[in-house]
Amino acid sequence: MGWNIFKKSKEQEITLEERVNLALQKAKEDKNLAAKEIRDINKWAAEAIIDVYSAFFPNSNLTYYRNQYAETALTEYSNIKAKYASQLEAEMAEKCDKIVSGYLNQIQLRESKLKLFEKIEADYMKTKEKLRMAEKQGQRGDKMQEHEQRLKNLDNDSSSLSNAMTETYKLDDLKEEIATKEEYFNQLEKLHSQFSDDSDYNNSIAYKGEIDKMLEDMK
Repeated sequence: MGWNIFKKSKEQEITLEERVNLALQKAKEDKNLAAKEIRDINKWAAEAIIDVYSAFFPNSNLTYYRNQYAETALTEYSNIKAKYASQLEAEMAEKCDKIVSGYLNQIQLRESKLKLFEKIEADYMKTKEKLRMAEKQGQRGDKMQEHEQRLKNLDNDSSSLSNAMTETYKLDDLKEEIATKEEYFNQLEKLHSQFSDDSDYNNSIAYKGEIDKMLEDMK
């Protein structure tokens, strides 16, 4: 399904300003969600390490100490594994390694998403400013219509006035620009559906690759 929040009803299309504001809101929400998920996954990865290597973390059954260990468990995982993995059952050590690697892949995916949502938000802010300027130009044009008509009545040659208006922002161009940006969300939705199988740990790697391609295309 496409990103269809831009319709109030079948009969009524929302304004360009509303479309931009809705897209900005969605980009901010998606950005905040990605940041939260990164924090959560970091926490879960650390917990997995402490759970498996609990015998080597003194007082790891106590919340205070567990929280202290969790702050560095992921960044220190290579050292922890090198020191203690040989003292665990091989199957348990391998399972922990697979889980931690899966979590790290998920973090990297969301870091790419975060960059993408930040880029989309920045692009929409620029579009919003263009729209504001276009509306301002339109208001000026409305105010000047009466004067323009008077001049036309005085002199049919209005070429100078036409030249003066050539720098006015064109709403049609902005409509096309906004429509192009809206495709980012449709593409993201398709990617989410394509890589939604959480049972495959490698999905996050392929998903991240597609997100990175989108970022490259937006440069």
